[in-house]
Amino acid sequence: MDKKTLLAVLLILVVFWLSSEFIWKKNKPIQQTQQQTTENALDLSNQTAESIDLNSTPLSETEITVLDNDIDINNNIVLENELIKLKFSNKGAVINSVQLKDFYMNDKVAFVELLNENNGILNCKLIDYAGNISNYSNVPFQYELNEVNRKVTFTSNTEKGTIKRIFTLSDDYQVSMETQLNGFDNLVGYELDYGSGIADTEEYLKMKNREYAVISQIDNDINKLALSKLKEERKATGSIDWAAVRSKYFTLAIMPDELIEMNKISAFKIEENPSMKLSVSTIGSQINHKYELYMGPLDYGRLKEYNNGIENIVEIGPKFLQPLSKIFLWFLSFLYGFIPSWGLVIIIFSVILKTLLYPLTHKSFESTTKMQKIQPLTKELQAKYKGDPQKMNVELKKLYKEHGVNPLGGCLPMLLQMPVIFALYPLLRYSISLRQASFGWLPDLSEPDPIWLLPILMAVFMFVQQKLMAPSKKTLDDMDDKQKAQQQSQKMMMYFMPIMMFFIFKGLSSGLVLYWTVFSIIGSFQQYFIKKKFM
Repeated sequence: MDKKTLLAVLLILVVFWLSSEFIWKKNKPIQQTQQQTTENALDLSNQTAESIDLNSTPLSETEITVLDNDIDINNNIVLENELIKLKFSNKGAVINSVQLKDFYMNDKVAFVELLNENNGILNCKLIDYAGNISNYSNVPFQYELNEVNRKVTFTSNTEKGTIKRIFTLSDDYQVSMETQLNGFDNLVGYELDYGSGIADTEEYLKMKNREYAVISQIDNDINKLALSKLKEERKATGSIDWAAVRSKYFTLAIMPDELIEMNKISAFKIEENPSMKLSVSTIGSQINHKYELYMGPLDYGRLKEYNNGIENIVEIGPKFLQPLSKIFLWFLSFLYGFIPSWGLVIIIFSVILKTLLYPLTHKSFESTTKMQKIQPLTKELQAKYKGDPQKMNVELKKLYKEHGVNPLGGCLPMLLQMPVIFALYPLLRYSISLRQASFGWLPDLSEPDPIWLLPILMAVFMFVQQKLMAPSKKTLDDMDDKQKAQQQSQKMMMYFMPIMMFFIFKGLSSGLVLYWTVFSIIGSFQQYFIKKKFM
């Protein structure tokens, strides 16, 4: 592969990196509603004719008169299974802790906690026709805990009606939530609050503004708002199939029953974390709404089982490359089933992929070497037909055909490999499987190499590979002054490109750099034997 091809590859990698960071993740923005609303407004455009227009009616919180006055507050009501431990508070009937037992914080001792300290999620606010808000965040609920069935029931009796909330934990990361409202004659809707956001679980937060997001599916369309886009509250209306707040590896998601009219989402940030509020329209004085909650890892396979598009929370790259990414995801998981080391899996995957691509890379290296070998003949033809470019092109084609050389042979095979690394990039950067997966001196294959050893090795072998591609001394001697000047500039590129690649790759996941380093090492040996064969 000549220097121009290498430069093209470098430029493609740079464009890919910039695209992955600033373009592909620049998701469709959530549009604000046409009318400005107060913070707690609900869009209830589908209500009956006697409904008030809450977009134009001032909303105000009203005091809730609780009929049960002797309820003690308990912030440590626990439901748990082998994977997750949930803590509830009967003050507001909220979840105030989500601990994942299969995942650990940086100290490798404490379980991952998805909620910020002293914050809860799923607080409920009721709104009536007059625009009054009943905020239950400070209301003490009676509760009944059934540890055998992993179920807790919260009940609050007020002057206006009774609200009951039932949480049931499954064997997985799924929780069923049931909200029952009885006797609220003037009720037109309610709001579910994820205002605590999702907590930080990683030490490396350099890319947080692009990795953390509020994601929803509205009218069958995916809406993503990265944290960097939440400088101000963003709102959208429509039929919401599901909504979630996401960190790099974990998510808090809610999926309403298909008959529930969840019709508005407000996305914002709190304490530099993405948060959201969801609005639901209601009709009648007796309401029984059911939701499925997912609180766990961004595991593509688990989320795909819901069959409602919620797997789109997981970052697997641009849409046109997702089929290839899914194949790689399956194959890497398959290898891990036999080899319980992600570092070895990546190395073996690199070797297998290099073997499969051998015909392409061999042809590329061979074409470049042959081109260098016939350089004197090319030079003669260029000198002979200097005044007749058309004739010169005809003769050059004959020369290439005679020696079995394809001028594009050194470029196209290498360019065809680019989709491979583009498809691998999101898998190795965002895969929950690689989180805290150590290998050698690497503490986490999903994060950058802390001592930059892999990026240095990659740059060194890139330099070696380019050095092997450089023309021989005999070939250089046969060049004219113009060609020698070109070679001199290409020589400078030979030193510049590995340095440039080092700075690009040092901030990428060490798993991806490990793959590319192994690929470069194998390529260097391959180039050495090809050059030895033809020179």
